[in-house]
Amino acid sequence: MKHWYYADEARQPQGPVDAAMLRDLLAGGRISHATLIWRDGLSQWQAAGDFAGELGLGAGTRFRQPPGIAEDTGESTADAVPDAPSFPPPDTTPETDASPYAAPEAAVGLVSQVVQGGEVVYAGFWKRTAAYTIDSFLLTIITTVISTVTGLAMLPLVMADATQPLLVLVLQVASYLVQIVVMAGYFAWFHASPHQATPGKMAVGIKVVDRQGAPISFWRAIGRFFATFVSTLLLMAGYLMAAFTGRKQALHDLICGTLVVDKWAYTHYPERQQPKLGVVTWIVLVLGGLLSLLFLLAAGVLVAAMGGVFGK
Repeated sequence: MKHWYYADEARQPQGPVDAAMLRDLLAGGRISHATLIWRDGLSQWQAAGDFAGELGLGAGTRFRQPPGIAEDTGESTADAVPDAPSFPPPDTTPETDASPYAAPEAAVGLVSQVVQGGEVVYAGFWKRTAAYTIDSFLLTIITTVISTVTGLAMLPLVMADATQPLLVLVLQVASYLVQIVVMAGYFAWFHASPHQATPGKMAVGIKVVDRQGAPISFWRAIGRFFATFVSTLLLMAGYLMAAFTGRKQALHDLICGTLVVDKWAYTHYPERQQPKLGVVTWIVLVLGGLLSLLFLLAAGVLVAAMGGVFGK
C-alpha cells in the first residue's frame, strides 16, 4: 500500500495517509487540486490534480475547494500554486536546510497536532464510566500482583516481630503508598503519552486534552490524578458533575483545566467523532452493571446469613 503525504494550510507536511483517505480529503474540500502531495518514488512534491488517474478520481472529477481557494479555471498546475517554492527532491534535501516541504519522515504521522475550528464532541458521563471500569479492572490486577509480591517479601519481618503492632502498621501504610504511586504513574503516563488516553479511554475512543485541545504534560496529569481524590471525597459528586457541566467536565477537570473529548476531536478529521455510545461502551456498561448487581446480591445474602447466625 502506498503512503501519501500532503501539505496543509500552514505549509507543513501531514501523513502518512492511504489513497482512500486522500480521496476523502479531496472530495470533502479539506485539500484542493492545487495541494502539494508526495509519495515514495516521486522526485518532488506535485499538485494533487496531477494524480487523478492514480488516485482513481476519474477524468471528469471536480474537486471541492477549501474556503479561500478559487475554483479551477483550467490554469496549469504551476499557476494554481504560485507561492509554491522551488525545492530539491525530498530524498536529497540537506538536513541543515529545513524546508516545509522536506521529505516527510515516518515520525510525522505520530506528531499530535491541534486543529482548531472543528466540531468537538465531549465525552459524557457514561463513556467516562466505561473507560474507568476498564482501567479499574487493569489496575486491580496490577496492584494485586504488587501487593502479593510485597506482602510475601515482608512476611519474614512480620513473623519475626509479630508483637510489634507499629511495624505491621508501617508495612500496611507502605503497601498503600506503593499502590497510590502505581495508580498515579498509570494515569499520568498514559494521559501524557501520544495517545493522550489510558487503555480504557482508548478502548472507548476518548482522550484527555487541555482547554485548547492540546496534549497535557506529565505533571498536569499527575495533578489531575490527585484532584480526583477531591471528586471522590465529595461522595463521588465530583464525578457526577460530568453529566451536567457544559463541556462534560468533572470536578477534577475544572480544577486542572482539562477536557475529555472524542479521540478525533481537534484533528483534521472531526467528522469521525462518535457522539453516541459505541459498542465497547455498551458492552462494558452492561457487564459492569451485571457484576455490580451480583456483588450486591452476594453481599445481601452474606449479611442475612451472618444475621441468622448471631440471632441464634
